[in-house]
Amino acid sequence: MKINEERRRILSALGAGGAALALTATPAQAAARRADVRVIAGVTDLRKTPGQPAEQVYLLGYHQDEPGVTPTPGRGGGDLYWDENSTEADDAGTVFAVTGVATGRWKRPVAATVDLAWYGWRGTGADDDTPRLQGAVDALPTGGTIEIGPGKVLLKKTISVKRVPITFAGAGHTDSLDTGTQILLDTGTADGFLLTGVHGGGFRDLQIRGLGLDGGAMIRTERAGPGTADGNYMLAFSNARFRDGHNGLVLRACNTVRFQNCVWNTFTGDQVILLNGVADDQRADPVEFVQCGIAAGSGNKVTDNVVIDGLGGSIKFIATAILFGRHGLWMRNTTGSKALPKFVYFEGGGFENGHGVPVLLEAGAQAQFANTYISADGEYDNVRVGPEFTGGVTFTGCVIRGAGRNGIDVDAARTTVTGCLIGNNGRMAHADFARQIGTVADNGSGGVRVTTSGPHGWESDDRVTLTGVTGLDGPWTITVIGANAFDLKGARFGGAHSGGTAYRHGAGINIRAQATRVVVTGNAIGGFVGDGTNRQDYAIVSASPDVLISANDLNGNHAGPYALTGTQTAQTRVIGNKGVQQIDGWLTARIDGAVADGLHDLSNLLYADGQRLRIIRVSRKLGAGTCAVRLDANGDSAGGAATGATTSFQATALTSPYVVDGTSAAKRLQLRVLESAGATELEVQFGYQIIS
Repeated sequence: MKINEERRRILSALGAGGAALALTATPAQAAARRADVRVIAGVTDLRKTPGQPAEQVYLLGYHQDEPGVTPTPGRGGGDLYWDENSTEADDAGTVFAVTGVATGRWKRPVAATVDLAWYGWRGTGADDDTPRLQGAVDALPTGGTIEIGPGKVLLKKTISVKRVPITFAGAGHTDSLDTGTQILLDTGTADGFLLTGVHGGGFRDLQIRGLGLDGGAMIRTERAGPGTADGNYMLAFSNARFRDGHNGLVLRACNTVRFQNCVWNTFTGDQVILLNGVADDQRADPVEFVQCGIAAGSGNKVTDNVVIDGLGGSIKFIATAILFGRHGLWMRNTTGSKALPKFVYFEGGGFENGHGVPVLLEAGAQAQFANTYISADGEYDNVRVGPEFTGGVTFTGCVIRGAGRNGIDVDAARTTVTGCLIGNNGRMAHADFARQIGTVADNGSGGVRVTTSGPHGWESDDRVTLTGVTGLDGPWTITVIGANAFDLKGARFGGAHSGGTAYRHGAGINIRAQATRVVVTGNAIGGFVGDGTNRQDYAIVSASPDVLISANDLNGNHAGPYALTGTQTAQTRVIGNKGVQQIDGWLTARIDGAVADGLHDLSNLLYADGQRLRIIRVSRKLGAGTCAVRLDANGDSAGGAATGATTSFQATALTSPYVVDGTSAAKRLQLRVLESAGATELEVQFGYQIIS
């Protein structure tokens, strides 16, 4: 009777609102308990109330009604029991000491889950909650889950987790600033969370938001020691949002890390996510990003999104979007070691709206991109494969469009591009993006040196067009001399000039001289109808002697299908591409002496048997006189009109090519001579393409 009277007294003191909150406690707090359990209003009273052996009490809320304190009935309360033998320190959350009592403590029944409200967290974000959250971490010495939310958690110092698997579980992630679970980082240049030698745990269903951060990372992992087991292992992040930070994540010494349905946006530091970046023993792999969004922030031209630096591998991106910022995915090695990042796999999702290079493969080995959209808003390439990337790159079924310069720029070995749609690159090839020319002068060797009014930002072997420069207007390949100067390859100086402009071109794929074993097959490389402006000059520009370019559709490029600018060798193969007047073979005939009208056998092919041949070109020459020539099939015209022959060598590309179809029945092929007038010594060849 006395206990029930005390409960009624407490509820009466709290008022109707407080009573309602107490009656809407969480299910765990409202679990069945004995009728004689004492109810204590808050932690202040709890610390004044000694217990009896094995006694259980019910804490109505953490904060109680007292001067200067707003009560929190129903929040941070719950069951506690008296441990008469305990001398543990009061941690303000799961263990409470009573004033004047040396032995004996009130304790919460903690198994694997701690509620941050047990530590007096109000959820307003007005107070520094660092001691509360760190206390919750320390209350789980063998690991567990810290439940947070909904509400705001303000952290002014780094939360440290060492060697235990802790999961920070919120009540819901959101893009709102006021709903769900919000962890607010006001740590200045320090990290938000530091995970050291942690095996397990992670973050879920919450938002981590920075408040004016100017250094550190939101979450950083590091080794606990030199041993194999001193790294971090099996970390899981799901349904989490990270925003308004300096750097997002720094992952080092990590094995098996997975991000699912996570979003990063608006960062101002070096990168959003950094893997490794130091010595070899800090490698981060494998790491998976599944259905994530990574965005440094719109208008941000300096922060990179994902950087893999030094040893690390098995990095997978599945249905993940990387947006804005400078570079999208940057593989490099600045660690001073020989280790390289490797085994990167990107499928679905893609890159868009960045101001640098979306896919920058500077150093590393083995990267694969499948069914990926790659585009950018800057003046650079969409994909760049550097000479230190040694292990092979493949692009399959990708859309690569809208680059300021080249869709793909290759300067490495073993790059394969197949089944991709590549177009509308060279976007900056327009007067709107031109550099102003200051002077045109002799380069000291009789050549032409162009000096621009400001930094041009270009590279040697870039193709540019000059306008407003007398005698030099038009396209040129350049050799860069300095930030504001370049020479025009092959140009001879004809007089000083000032003024004019120059802009840079871009191709679908640019293959540099150092690149080897490059395979480009089965792609459509040209302009896209209805998808932006197409300024791509060539589908492919190759200076490499070691390339295979075949079975591509190269239509829709302004200057031509391709340009081979380097030395061709036996390893240079360019065959079977659409958009190219490519000749697969020649039907030849030679008539010595007098040339009479009528049919004459070809010297290298008698029948079209099981083949379909498209006749696209006729070359002919006579020793004397004139005549007309035509290709016949089974004694009648194969489809083309007769073409005149004279003593001058003539080669005619047919404006209306015709087909000889020998697939259903063989057709006899012969040369027919017509209108011979004193004709002698006839040489004729018909160029054809094999259709099937």
